Amino acid sequence: MKSIEEVQPLLEVLIKGLSKHFGEKCEFVVHDYSKEYARTIVAIENGQVTGRSVGKGGTDIGLRIVQGEHRDDGRYCYTTQTVDGRQLRSSTIYLKDDDGKLLGSLCINSDITDMVNMRNCFNQLFMETVGSEENQSGDTVVYHDVEDMLYSMIKESLERIGTPVALMTRDQKIEGIRYLNRRGVFSIKNAANIVARYYDVSKYTIYNYLNDAED
Repeated sequence: MKSIEEVQPLLEVLIKGLSKHFGEKCEFVVHDYSKEYARTIVAIENGQVTGRSVGKGGTDIGLRIVQGEHRDDGRYCYTTQTVDGRQLRSSTIYLKDDDGKLLGSLCINSDITDMVNMRNCFNQLFMETVGSEENQSGDTVVYHDVEDMLYSMIKESLERIGTPVALMTRDQKIEGIRYLNRRGVFSIKNAANIVARYYDVSKYTIYNYLNDAED
């Protein structure tokens, strides 16, 4: 395999069959990382689970994968949640070429909200306290658009600093912008312009902060 496009027809048949087997609460997504990150989805079944469709983008986990945080053959059975708070059990299978280079991924998102609620009702009935994985907050949010994810991550970076932008020192702004860089934000098209507006600096100042970090 040399590209996702080469095997996309096969993957589309595969995820269509899987979606019929597992039902409407299980979403299957194919990402092609050769595309702009805001548009990596090239095939999807049961997209109503996360509200996404072909031409939309991935999650912050996908950003970290693109940035090089990927080992073995994938990441399995981790929890996520949708923007409206529905809980998902997710897995990401890495799709690589013949030389081991990452080309894309096949992702599975199962809506387990009803099962978790039912389990919690049983726990309350029997006065049990269970702290299993599904009962915890997801470690990422699946957004309808990459742009929504970008704004959320910017908000998160500002909250980490804990000082209004108007009162931030230069060092605090650098800290916030470098945090966003570690999260892979600047892989998103036009992200630098948007971050610059929130941090009240120029786009070129952002690049200077990032370049200084590499020296």
